[in-house]
Amino acid sequence: MPRNLYSPRLSDDVVRSLYREAKRRRQPMTVVADELLRKSLADAPILVPLPNVAENITPYRTTSYPGVG
Repeated sequence: MPRNLYSPRLSDDVVRSLYREAKRRRQPMTVVADELLRKSLADAPILVPLPNVAENITPYRTTSYPGVG
């Protein structure tokens, strides 16, 4: 069953920065964006605590990338 999730539009300058950082790390942009957002959200004071998602991550892609662990 396909998931219909909200996909926010990112600013062009943010996409360019993510692209350059992903190339520098030799990782897909989605991996870099996910890591950066998780770190930022973990450090942010929030009203509703996030569940411990890191233990329950479901991969959304089965394709492997060269050089990505």
